[in-house]
Amino acid sequence: MSQSRFITLAFCVFQSVYALSVKAQNGTKPNIIIILADDIGYGDLGGFYGGIADTPNLNRLAEKGMLFTDFHSNGAMCSPTRAALLTGRYQQRVGIEDPLPGHWQEPGTGSVNGISSNAHSKPKTIADYLKGSGYVTAFFGKWHLGNHPKANPTKFGFDEFRGLTSGCGDYFSKIDRYGYQDWWHNGQLSFQKGYTTDLITENGINFIEKNKNQPFFLYLAHLGVHFPWQSPEDGKLQTRIKGEDFTSNKPGAHSKLGPHQPKDVPKILKEMIQSLDQNIGRLVEYLEAEGLDKNTLIFFTSDNGQYLDYDGKTWPKVGSNGVLRGEKGDLYEGGHRVPAIAYWPGKIPGGAISNETLMTFDILPTVLSIIETPLPQSNGPTGLDGESFLEVMTDQKALTERILYWKTPEAKAARKGDWKFVQNELTPSGALYNLKTDLSESKDLKAEKPAVYQTLLKSMEKWGKELEVTRFTSSSIQH
Repeated sequence: MSQSRFITLAFCVFQSVYALSVKAQNGTKPNIIIILADDIGYGDLGGFYGGIADTPNLNRLAEKGMLFTDFHSNGAMCSPTRAALLTGRYQQRVGIEDPLPGHWQEPGTGSVNGISSNAHSKPKTIADYLKGSGYVTAFFGKWHLGNHPKANPTKFGFDEFRGLTSGCGDYFSKIDRYGYQDWWHNGQLSFQKGYTTDLITENGINFIEKNKNQPFFLYLAHLGVHFPWQSPEDGKLQTRIKGEDFTSNKPGAHSKLGPHQPKDVPKILKEMIQSLDQNIGRLVEYLEAEGLDKNTLIFFTSDNGQYLDYDGKTWPKVGSNGVLRGEKGDLYEGGHRVPAIAYWPGKIPGGAISNETLMTFDILPTVLSIIETPLPQSNGPTGLDGESFLEVMTDQKALTERILYWKTPEAKAARKGDWKFVQNELTPSGALYNLKTDLSESKDLKAEKPAVYQTLLKSMEKWGKELEVTRFTSSSIQH
């Protein structure tokens, strides 16, 4: 064979192989990783968000992907947001409006309310949808949606679970505030030595390594940076001990808040944030080394805002929500406007910033759009409240204006465009704020804008009645 014919043949073979490779790559379902931080406030991270923590890895994701300035957690505390993320619905529709208690293991208490696994009332989760679409699924980290066996993540579409079921396990001993062991592998207690933030990442990478040849869904729900406030270097300090009570808010050996004095918490919190950032860097570095990054969507956000203080003067300073009013537990912006970053090379343009108003429950419908699964009918029993923001990420398109709602046992809020209605013990009749001109929610404009005020008030009342119908006509709580 002549050299020219050989070169021509080789080139044709190369073209055929390349075409098959491209076809296979285009036909591969994208991997999806959701990273949910705990109690990261709008002013905690470095970079755009202006925090004092050094967060180069999250900054890099934002520079190569999309940063969101107006992303909100569905709840102002842990469990409600997690329920909304899993189901794409307002958390009240699955019976979870407040953080779930963690004392179920005490004698005589029985099971505590949690997300239902009953066949007739079990909500369909993001993991259920993805598993049904051929994905292998895993959950590593903090569950906080029920710690009885029927509420285990493996009952809700996850093939594998490692982590804690309570709200605030010790980062080293894995003991909850009531003195019980709380680190599981699927349905069995299975202690892992190490710092929780490191372990969650390590378990995630090991899962990907085992399943990298098929589409995977990985949900990493970090305990970081929730109390007990412990840095990676604190393993030699006092940690929780099995059988002892760690429910006190006061500084001391048995405080649920950790081994440090209040004055040291800001420094420790900074170290915890930086540990979280370093672990996200580890994960991305692994994906890049394996050539998986270009077919993987990573979405990072937080379950609620940060504490500014804890227990008033006892713990006078914790973290930051930037210029936002309020903190974790509040329905002012500081309670629920949170950092969010999406990273998907080749799909999301680098350096993009979105000002769209989005919420945690929008993640599930977005994922369904990515895998081209039809969204359930909005008026059906599994109808979604969230909306897909896939085209916000890929094409920077705007969503149709809608009214969004928040509700805790103590407060209510509604948002339409730049206008926000807040009703709480400080404002029994409700207050109206223009977030475009007053992001700190300092000036009540209801007297100046009575029509806007009435619109949001009535809408809020109507939504509340709809929730009550949902709450009392479905057995959506597991007892």
